[in-house]
Amino acid sequence: MTSALWRALLALLGLWPGLWPGPCPGLAAAPRPRPTDPRADLDSVVSLAKALLSDTKAFLALLKSRFPAEGEHKLDSLPVLSMSALELANIQAAAALGRLSGDLRRYRRLLEWLRRAGPALRPLEPELGALQARLDRLLRRLDHLPGRPSASQPPLPAPGSPWAAVQAGHAIFHSLHLYLDWASRALVLLRNKL
Repeated sequence: MTSALWRALLALLGLWPGLWPGPCPGLAAAPRPRPTDPRADLDSVVSLAKALLSDTKAFLALLKSRFPAEGEHKLDSLPVLSMSALELANIQAAAALGRLSGDLRRYRRLLEWLRRAGPALRPLEPELGALQARLDRLLRRLDHLPGRPSASQPPLPAPGSPWAAVQAGHAIFHSLHLYLDWASRALVLLRNKL
């Protein structure tokens, strides 16, 4: 009788965490969440940004080979890169990550618009879709980092002719390539400051 009473008492003690030293008998211990390492998280973001930079460079070369367009093409809805190389050394994590996240979301909207508005670019759809998927992965990874205020999004340009979509594609990917080059450098500097 006493052994049954002791087993019942031990089982009851096991139900209240903190009363029983160690894991509860017969119950699996709840896994503790691992503390995240900001440097490892930033390493992952740097790696994704560099891969996206490489993909963007390859897509831009493909776009230029399939749809040559001389001159410089502009869109008012593109993010403006206004930081010089000298200012890059004084970059602050919260501001840089917030800006990066907001600007990359704007580029994602532009890529979605380009995929809808540019029937001339349909032959490049697989590459464009893969590039957008990688951009989405980078944005999801950025969502795990602190200091990302949401930015307002400017309106997208009105859809035009197929040639206008090709010109917009040139503008978007040239700008995205330059932006990702800056972002990769900024992220490496932020990682090195940790």
